[in-house]
Amino acid sequence: MRDTVDTSFFTIMSTAKFREKREQFTYHKEMLHSLGSIRYCKAEQFRDCMIGTIRLPQKNDHKKVQLAFGFYLTGDKVYFVEDEGKLKPWIEKRVETFQKADTPVQLMLQMMEYMIEEDTLFFSHMESKVDQLEEEIGNGVGSDNDIFLALTKYRQKLSEFNIYYEQLIDIGELFRSYSACSEQESQGWNRFMHRAERLQNHVHLLRENVLEIRELYQSMKDAQGNKIMGIITIITTIFLPLTLITGWYGMNFAYMPELTWRYGYAAVIIGVLVIVILEIAYFKKKKFF
Repeated sequence: MRDTVDTSFFTIMSTAKFREKREQFTYHKEMLHSLGSIRYCKAEQFRDCMIGTIRLPQKNDHKKVQLAFGFYLTGDKVYFVEDEGKLKPWIEKRVETFQKADTPVQLMLQMMEYMIEEDTLFFSHMESKVDQLEEEIGNGVGSDNDIFLALTKYRQKLSEFNIYYEQLIDIGELFRSYSACSEQESQGWNRFMHRAERLQNHVHLLRENVLEIRELYQSMKDAQGNKIMGIITIITTIFLPLTLITGWYGMNFAYMPELTWRYGYAAVIIGVLVIVILEIAYFKKKKFF
């Protein structure tokens, strides 16, 4: 990747190149500090410029690198600073639209709108997967570990997007109040914020749905565990009298007439069967199983 890509309204450069040209930027120290660790979306407004960082949440699990870059916006140009080489091809796919921008602020607005353009489709696809997961839970299909990991992954991803949209709304408000922003651009930022708010509301609903499914899944597992414990308790209760009889006749007393009685063994068997039958009848009457 070349160190610098220069056009009329924007320039893409590496951090090293920005550091070389830092004397051209009044607030280069603040910019370099932000580039040190791009963990979230943010923007800061200064007297004659605006600087910030953008980090797009990962949608494709197969991609290891997220699109993350910094921007330094002046009255006549936007300087994008990025080292991973992801920003240039992302802009080239939409270069025809970006070339129609009349100002750097409008260029930033178009970029931000493209950042959330396909998010509705992404969440619809995620919602379908969540519904399918709920159906599998209801039918008792799927591995317990796989289901739990999938629910956890969806919850974490939705939490990440919730924070992401909140940060975008904050950036939109800052751009709307920016001194170089025209009335038309201000209306455009209003539309962008409303769209981000709707997406955030969608994320809230999806996240609540995932949490409810997770609670349902946990309740089902608890119910299964309680049922198993109930069965174990019933079996233990059934065999408790039999254990008592075994212990009773296992005592080494010299005078136990049942030991020498001809029908003693048969009497014990009959007694045990009667006890078991009475216990089972009692449990069924109480609907324990």
